[in-house]
Amino acid sequence: MSDEPTSAAAPADAPAGGGATDTLMGGGTESTTAETQPPAGGAATEGAAPNGEGAPEGGEQEKPAVPEKYEFTPPEGFSVDEKAMGQYEAAAREAGLTQEQFSAITQHGLQFVQQQIEQAGHAQHEQAMRWRQEVLSDRTLSDGTGLNPDAKAAADRVIQSYGGKDLVQALAETGAGNNPTVIRAFVQIGKAMGLAEPPDTGKPAPEKRSGSSFDDIAQRLYGQSAKAGA
Repeated sequence: MSDEPTSAAAPADAPAGGGATDTLMGGGTESTTAETQPPAGGAATEGAAPNGEGAPEGGEQEKPAVPEKYEFTPPEGFSVDEKAMGQYEAAAREAGLTQEQFSAITQHGLQFVQQQIEQAGHAQHEQAMRWRQEVLSDRTLSDGTGLNPDAKAAADRVIQSYGGKDLVQALAETGAGNNPTVIRAFVQIGKAMGLAEPPDTGKPAPEKRSGSSFDDIAQRLYGQSAKAGA
C-alpha cells in the first residue's frame, strides 16, 4: 500500500475518536475536556465572557439612528392633517424607527387606507345600483327606463323649490338619488305642493265693474241686486 496519507486520515495528534471541532464561541479551536483550564489572567478562548456568555465583538452594538424629523412626501391628491401627522411621527420616534422603517410602514399604511376607501366606494356604488333597480321595477314610479313623467315632475318640483343644483349634487354624490324611500318622499311632497307652475299673481285678473253702489256690489257678489232679492 502507498505510504501517502488519504483525505480521510486524522492528524496524528488529534484526540481519539474525533478531529478538530468548530465551537460556538471562538470557532476553529480543537475540542477540549471539562478539566482544561484557561491560561492565567485570560479567558478560555478569545472573545469569551464570564459564565460562558458570549459578548459581541467591539462592545455594545450601536442603536439605529432616529431622525429628529421624518421625511414624508404625500402621494398626489393626498392631503395631510398636520396635527395627526405630528402625533404619528412622535409615536414612530418613541418606537425608535429609522427613516427607512418609517417610510416602509407609512407606505404600507397608505396602501391599506387606499384599499379601504376603494372598497367602501365600490360597496356604495353597488348599493345605489340595487336601489335604482328597485325603483325601475316599481310601476307606480317608473316605466322601466326612468321615472314616470308625473313622478319626475313632482320630484323636480321639490328639488327646484328646496335646493336646486346643490341638492341634485348631494343626491348624486351620496347615491340617495336612487334610494326608493327618498324618491317616494320627494314625489309625494311634490304632488302635495300642487301644480308644477305656480299661478301668475303679478297682475290681478281684470274685473268688469259697472258701479260702486250697494246694488252694483251685490250684483257682482251674488248675481242679483239687493232690490230683486227683497
